[in-house]
Amino acid sequence: MNSILTTLLSLTSVIAPCIVFGSCCYFLSKKKVVEAVLMTIGSGIGLFTHLLYFLVPLWTASRNIAYTEISIYYTIIGLIGTLASLCFAVGLLILIHNTVKKPNVFHDQFPMSND
Repeated sequence: MNSILTTLLSLTSVIAPCIVFGSCCYFLSKKKVVEAVLMTIGSGIGLFTHLLYFLVPLWTASRNIAYTEISIYYTIIGLIGTLASLCFAVGLLILIHNTVKKPNVFHDQFPMSND
């Protein structure tokens, strides 16, 4: 019973990546743009690597795998997670750039006066 409770409590760290992934999916469903795709891919792979960090210790404990092999798995997961974070960051930077860029033309924004 204690190990089940510990496992459930450790799964609470998955809540934030799930919210981020869900938000990115919602953004992608509303606007099919490059930044939405990059952020969704990045957050999806990030969620997957987060789950792998949770599952690898359980998997290695059940198979009695040596530490050298475990470190190889963590290195691969870390590299994949880094690429996912970079993908998400590039998408976020593009989104910020497109959101805050200044409009180029001011004189076309107001209607002409009839005076």
